[in-house]
Amino acid sequence: MVVRPSMRLVLSALAVLSVTAANAADVAPSEAPPPTPGIEVPIFTWTGGYIGLQGGYSWADAQLESGAETFGGDFGGGMFGGFAGYNWQAGPVVFGVEGDASAISNDERFSSSVGDVEVGTDYLASLRGRLGYAWDRVMVYGTGGVAFADASANGVVNGASLDTSRDLTGWTVGAGVDYAITNNWVGRVEYRYYDFSNEDFGDLSNVDLDFNTVSVGISYKF
Repeated sequence: MVVRPSMRLVLSALAVLSVTAANAADVAPSEAPPPTPGIEVPIFTWTGGYIGLQGGYSWADAQLESGAETFGGDFGGGMFGGFAGYNWQAGPVVFGVEGDASAISNDERFSSSVGDVEVGTDYLASLRGRLGYAWDRVMVYGTGGVAFADASANGVVNGASLDTSRDLTGWTVGAGVDYAITNNWVGRVEYRYYDFSNEDFGDLSNVDLDFNTVSVGISYKF
């Protein structure tokens, strides 16, 4: 039988296809490439130092004693200052130290049968520990420590002129919420109670002074 050239070409092509198919059958199917791992968004950490500004309002209560007479009352004023501290985070628990100082404007005059006295304070300050619980960028915390203030009293008590001031040491406790707006900027809302008691102001045998403060703040975290 005579094999024509066109037939040879077809037979050759079939032979090549047969060999290719046989080789393909011997090759194990390729495995699918492993999935590309997703990009994880880093969780915010509260560890680090910070410095910030705060402002708010203070409500004070002054109880003045002169002999058997006690008088005084509530008064308040605005406050503005700064704070700085450092946090350490272990899991969701955050603990740290913080100091703050604020100027206050809150003079008030009180009258009684023994005299007429104007009482005021110029600043509040504190050095405190903080303990918080964080949900990523939100942290609620409690705080407490030693507090400092000054108080002045001037007027007339039992016919004698009174013009004196004292630096006071007491204690403070409070609570607040911090929110990390960005990785560096943190906003805050905080309530604090201060107690300064049993201070001697000359003709005022005892002055008992306490404060409630509410403030908002913004800080830069390093």
